[in-house]
Amino acid sequence: MPKRKVWTLIAAFALAPGLCAAQTASERLEQLAVQSQERALDLFPVFEIFGRGPGPRQDRVELSLSDEHRERQRALHRSILAELERIPAAELSPTEQITHALLGWRARDALEGLAHPFHQHSAFVHLSPGVAFFLVDVIGVQPFRNEADYRAWFRRVQRYPAFLASVEGVMREGAAAGITTPRVLVERALAQLEALTPDDMTKSTLWRPISRFPASIDAETRTRLEADYRGILSDEMFPALRRLALFVRSDYLPAARTTDGFGALPGGDTMYRIALRNATTTELTPDEVHALGLSEVKRIQAAFLAAAQKANFKGKISEARAWLRSMPENHPFTSNEQVIEQLKSIHARIVPQLPALFGRLPKARFDIQLMDPAVAATTPARYLAPTDNGRPGIFLMPVVDPRDTSRADLAALLAHEGMPGHHLETGIKFESKVPEFRRRLWFTAFGEGWALYAESLGHELGLYAEPLDLVGRYSGELLRACRLVADTGLHAKAWTRVQAIRFLVEECAQPEGLSTVEVLRYMAWPAQALSYKIGELTILELRAKAEQRLGARFDVRDFHDAVLAEGHLPISMLRQRMDAWIETRAK
Repeated sequence: MPKRKVWTLIAAFALAPGLCAAQTASERLEQLAVQSQERALDLFPVFEIFGRGPGPRQDRVELSLSDEHRERQRALHRSILAELERIPAAELSPTEQITHALLGWRARDALEGLAHPFHQHSAFVHLSPGVAFFLVDVIGVQPFRNEADYRAWFRRVQRYPAFLASVEGVMREGAAAGITTPRVLVERALAQLEALTPDDMTKSTLWRPISRFPASIDAETRTRLEADYRGILSDEMFPALRRLALFVRSDYLPAARTTDGFGALPGGDTMYRIALRNATTTELTPDEVHALGLSEVKRIQAAFLAAAQKANFKGKISEARAWLRSMPENHPFTSNEQVIEQLKSIHARIVPQLPALFGRLPKARFDIQLMDPAVAATTPARYLAPTDNGRPGIFLMPVVDPRDTSRADLAALLAHEGMPGHHLETGIKFESKVPEFRRRLWFTAFGEGWALYAESLGHELGLYAEPLDLVGRYSGELLRACRLVADTGLHAKAWTRVQAIRFLVEECAQPEGLSTVEVLRYMAWPAQALSYKIGELTILELRAKAEQRLGARFDVRDFHDAVLAEGHLPISMLRQRMDAWIETRAK
């Protein structure tokens, strides 16, 4: 029997028993949602610790890039679609109909992605899901509470060499097919990988569990664990990491492409359109996104310059960052801790004002931490969602040199990553009474669109009263508009990396260094950067429609609660829901 049919049958039988026992459409949908989530975690066990925290899969690693694994993924998604066809949506409640639609959307989207060799491009990049970057991510959330947790981590590490070997295999296959990662990205990812295996093992990020034993583990057990782990790293993990690094340096790097965009790859135009649709959850074309970006850039440039003039700036857009860098008041930090304290003081100003904008606030705790130095120089600020076991939502702030940190950027950045941005939206989603997969579902256009919209709420929260903070707010929005132009330029209009960097410097008021990092990000994550503006503009459009339609009856708290009520949705589904909400309120 062909392998594809075998895996389809396996997945179908894995789902079928519980579903056959369910009687109503609601019961069958509920069981499908539960079982599909468990099967997804079986396929990608590492994600269990990111969402649920400690669990039965915390010692597992899957060869998720292999052909065999990708066929198992296809089989699961096909079986979900087949079961959905047997569950009549008309018999479901409105929120269950959303669950039905989202299960189908996610399965179809995954199957479309699996039909193309995206993994051959992304297997070795310097951002997620790159090998070194993701390994640092995992060790940052892996539980280390007791000896059992350490033993689970040891077993996981012992399974990593096989995964690293599979990464090499995927890179070889990609190179043979003409699908390689841009050389400049490979160089950065290689530096990350080699940094994991220093001559002094205790200087590696992988040594962190041993350097941070909990107080509950006694000295004798610590000694035993340290000796065992040292053996695993020296005999198994470090050799595997070094083998992959040697392959990359000697074989792959010379073959890595010097072109920058997806358009240079075989089938790259199609892949970029798929990436664009996945990121924005719209049917916009690259040309339409590019034109929208140019229009938004022009609009926001005027607002940025008006704000800068209030702070006595008299130059051109391209000169703004040099002006900001020359201002001592914009660079007051001399230590990493001072940057974190400034962010925490902004958060303390935000929280008391939130009830004026939201009827519902999350219960999950929120923390602000420094990003791991191993990836801070190549990684933008990011948010880690809370887990079921009580880990708070965490805003990770990259600080390489505190003297280079711009105070002007911090208020808008925190509004985006914390409250009322990612943490508020994610916390509410996690507390919703919907299937688990929906509480963890991520649509980039919704999540990043909401976070950029949250930056605009900083006006209503009083975050931009100081001219410098206002400049920072419009600088951030201008960058997101410029992303629409630069990303589509790179991947659909044959722009070079240098062209994209110059555009960010000259038209977007961005410094050379940040512009370079930004463009490398677009190269690693084609179309991801488009999601921010597309999502934000959608929410702003819906709010304007609600304000106009409802007039004096418009309540911004009700509007925000309604946008967030069902968690992450594709843009088309969000529009449909909110249009219906507006009409219901109008009546």
